[in-house]
Amino acid sequence: MPQHMTTVPGREVAWRALTASPGKAELFLREPHLGIGMTAAEAALGPDFPARLQRLALLVIQPDCIAQRRVERCLDFLRAHDFEPVAAVPFVLEAEMTAEVWRYQVNTATEDSRNVCDLFCAWTESLLLVVRDRTARPAIPASLRLTALKGASSPLERTPHQLRTHLGATNRIVSAVHCSDEPIDLLREPPILLPTGVESLYAQIADVLDGRTELDLDPIVKDLYERTPTHDIDVGRAAGRILDRVAAAATSPLLAARAARLRSDLAAWRSRERQLRWPTFAADLRAFGIDPHSWDGLLVASEYLDYDRPGVVRELEGSGLQEWSAGQGELLV
Repeated sequence: MPQHMTTVPGREVAWRALTASPGKAELFLREPHLGIGMTAAEAALGPDFPARLQRLALLVIQPDCIAQRRVERCLDFLRAHDFEPVAAVPFVLEAEMTAEVWRYQVNTATEDSRNVCDLFCAWTESLLLVVRDRTARPAIPASLRLTALKGASSPLERTPHQLRTHLGATNRIVSAVHCSDEPIDLLREPPILLPTGVESLYAQIADVLDGRTELDLDPIVKDLYERTPTHDIDVGRAAGRILDRVAAAATSPLLAARAARLRSDLAAWRSRERQLRWPTFAADLRAFGIDPHSWDGLLVASEYLDYDRPGVVRELEGSGLQEWSAGQGELLV
């Protein structure tokens, strides 16, 4: 069990102020990202950065939320729950980033699930937000409070009052937002998501926290909307649009037979008789001149593919909320 985190040269930081999981601390200490994040955080926030981090949370607003023009709805939810944005950076969530952020969970995902998730996440820009918890007397770090409010990736496991429900998140891939679980994740993830901008991010946070500037989100969101085409994230409508295009393009007996099979497949996927296979579905769409990497193609695939490899256990499980609630983390705020 690590007694201290020694990633910042010349300093020892108690790991229990950053995570309630000694196993997570040991894993993260083997990577370069945590050290980069700690160095940037200390440089911008000062030697008491672990306490200041416990008041912060990182939220990534994903392409589906932006395409539906629901960023304001997300911001309203955050403010209603006493979270104030202090930093914002648009970026593209590339495949190598998703692989690294979810390195200790992705072992349970099928190849189809990983491929479609990578394509969806990188389809348009996301918005990285850092928010400050304005709660008078927090009982847990801000990142964990926001994680609990965010809700699960599976719609069946969410409550009506959670953020993903509020945003209409579609499924486990098209899930509207991502949130860093613990303060240690808030150190590790920015160097992954903003490989050349982590120092700038922490400087932006410090400027707002220390009262040197204010964050104006309106022009950032406006510019993001101008760069992102609008699109509904409705699986039924997406499937209907695909079938309409398939019917119009089925101009030969061979294509007509393929179209009939695709309609039959879709009915079976909807009834959960069987699950979509991404390579086959992508090939079918290409046969009809439809880009499988389009919003509609990815949306249908994300709903009906097989997410999990049976019998595989994640290397890291859980957000840490239960452990912090039991007093296993060290609350400094």
